[in-house]
Amino acid sequence: MCIRDRGNITFTADDNFTFQLGYGKKFIGDGYRSLFLSDYANSYPYLKVTANIWKLKYMALYTNYIDINGSNGKSDNYFYKFSSVHYLSYNATKWLNIGFFESVIWQAQEDEYYRGYDINYLNPVIFLRPTEYAQGSSDNALLGGSLKARVKKKTILYSQVLLDEFLLKELKDGNGWWANKYGIQVGLKSYDFMWVKNLTFQAEYNMVRPFTYSYYHKPTNISTLQNYAHFNSPLAHPLGANFNEIVLGLTYTKKRWVIEAMSTIAKIGLDTNSNSVGQDVYIPYNNRIDPVTGERIDYGYETGGGLSTDIINSTLKISYLINAKSQMLLQFGVTNRMYKNKYANDSNNMFFIGLRTAITNRYSDF
Repeated sequence: MCIRDRGNITFTADDNFTFQLGYGKKFIGDGYRSLFLSDYANSYPYLKVTANIWKLKYMALYTNYIDINGSNGKSDNYFYKFSSVHYLSYNATKWLNIGFFESVIWQAQEDEYYRGYDINYLNPVIFLRPTEYAQGSSDNALLGGSLKARVKKKTILYSQVLLDEFLLKELKDGNGWWANKYGIQVGLKSYDFMWVKNLTFQAEYNMVRPFTYSYYHKPTNISTLQNYAHFNSPLAHPLGANFNEIVLGLTYTKKRWVIEAMSTIAKIGLDTNSNSVGQDVYIPYNNRIDPVTGERIDYGYETGGGLSTDIINSTLKISYLINAKSQMLLQFGVTNRMYKNKYANDSNNMFFIGLRTAITNRYSDF
């Protein structure tokens, strides 16, 4: 089952505040991917509050996610979890923007107690981490920061740093401690690239450490009720965690014609059984068990460790703009997907033609 429906009701109170109640998804960032919140997963109910004051733009997002594990496809057996997200964007100068991200996710049902939407997380102007500690809760919190700089008007440099959990001492030791969980994004967009009018170039690097976005198993509960995922899909990067990825893209426009070439090149370390090496956000991070000794492994986790797998997606598309308001395009092209590890070596081509609008974003390059 795949839910892609979208709709919202928006109320603009004044020049500063906007309220939006809807069913859909959100994307935070300037890149092709987002390590904070992407529009890859299925739609969900949300309330979004935005404020534009001086050089600041602030967003508070309240969501209701679903965990379908163990439901056997029956909606009556779905489990619910909630999230509160804050994102602050500050235009420090005309060419520099600084962002701060925080998110906390918790399960609606804890044993026999229905917790529901915790009112402590409704305050739109608080730091969530102190609130989490003050409650003595074990809710899953994420922090992050972003930078965007404009260089010579037509080039943008951007980055994201996502922090799930880490200790500076363990990071300095370089022993691959499992709980050094973080992600890094660095990217570039260049318009009129190489002095060619209407040619846009994008290059992006994404890295996410093992076990990022995942959560631990509580013996009395489903183990995925507080991981950073919704409806069996990651809420951030489609690959989950434990990967390095490079994104390269060229786009050329001429009147109503658009030509696009895009490649994503990823090296990912896959989990091979229920004992996690940190890639699948749906496997609890306390399942890092040595299959031989049965002991828990705390060190030696490097990004890409596990079943080393190369995934390369390359796409060439030619589009003709039919309607500018809805971004309706008549589009055709070809995609090649290469998937290689010690068990598989596949290369598949897909030719496609159809109509596309900006209403939905469907990812298939992972």
